[in-house]
Amino acid sequence: MPNLGNILKQEINRLARRAVKPALAEMHKDIAELKHRIAEQHKLIQKLEADNSKLVADLNGRTGKSVIPTGEAAGKIQRLGPKLIRAQRKRLGLSQREFALLLGVSVNTLVLWESGKTNPREKVRAQFAAIREMGRRDVKKLLETKPQTENTESINK
Repeated sequence: MPNLGNILKQEINRLARRAVKPALAEMHKDIAELKHRIAEQHKLIQKLEADNSKLVADLNGRTGKSVIPTGEAAGKIQRLGPKLIRAQRKRLGLSQREFALLLGVSVNTLVLWESGKTNPREKVRAQFAAIREMGRRDVKKLLETKPQTENTESINK
């Protein structure tokens, strides 16, 4: 005679699997849809990166100098302190708004850098190194090609 405990256990497992199956089917559909969305977003990111590299190449061709620095230009700046940032901005004769626009950051971020409360990230350090190699005319030409944003405020010190 079979053990009553084993029979009950098998029946409970069978009923539990039967009850969970519809919920799992919905989850499998959701997972498939999410994987499809991820694949679409990955394709879109690749397309945007390709477009970005074309635009950077076009911009580099127009200015004659590399706007996006190479590894050697980025490696020249070991320390990027508030005095160096402020001195570079003053050397180029730029307001904080213009310098922030040139680096692609907000004016508030630049103010925090110049006050020494925060430090620039590696990407911005590389851009700073490239700008450091430019003169006033080159920077003015580059600023003319950049679109003016409405959300940056002019804070001159």
